[in-house]
Amino acid sequence: MALSSEAKARLLNLLGTLQTLPTTATSTTNNLLNTANSSTNVTELLNTLNTNGLVDTSLITNLLNTTTTNVTDLLNTTTASATDLLNTTTATATGLLNTTTTATTNLLIDLLRLRLLPSLNALRNDLTNRLNQTVQLSTEYETLTGVLLAVLSDYVVLVESDGTMHFVNLSKIETVASL
Repeated sequence: MALSSEAKARLLNLLGTLQTLPTTATSTTNNLLNTANSSTNVTELLNTLNTNGLVDTSLITNLLNTTTTNVTDLLNTTTASATDLLNTTTATATGLLNTTTTATTNLLIDLLRLRLLPSLNALRNDLTNRLNQTVQLSTEYETLTGVLLAVLSDYVVLVESDGTMHFVNLSKIETVASL
């Protein structure tokens, strides 16, 4: 890790105060000043200070470790918060999309019903005229024969001779014949 300008300035101030020590300390200080350049990393500088007995580097090391731990904790908290925010946003967007899709589907179904209503009204009127008569209704899947008991808004009730009752959706009826 390279020294920042601020760290160099503080170190230079510290080393400057050490110049008042005896001559041997002053020459060591000058050597340290010469080695504290942009290519010097913190570990090398701490080792040099410790070797020369000028500073108890354990305090600086502890400070750096505490700072590193705090920054790591802050980054982890920020990452967790960002992840939670993204998950909440994704869940909300998914819910909104599902709601919109359901609403759109329901609207299309309603529009199709409105489109089919005129033909269903004619069919409903025709079937109403055949109430209590034996009729044959055909759908896409089967043909039913029986007495037409009721014609309601969207389905009819047909009873076969064996008593089986069918509820047939008007929109599924393809043909009607009286028997």
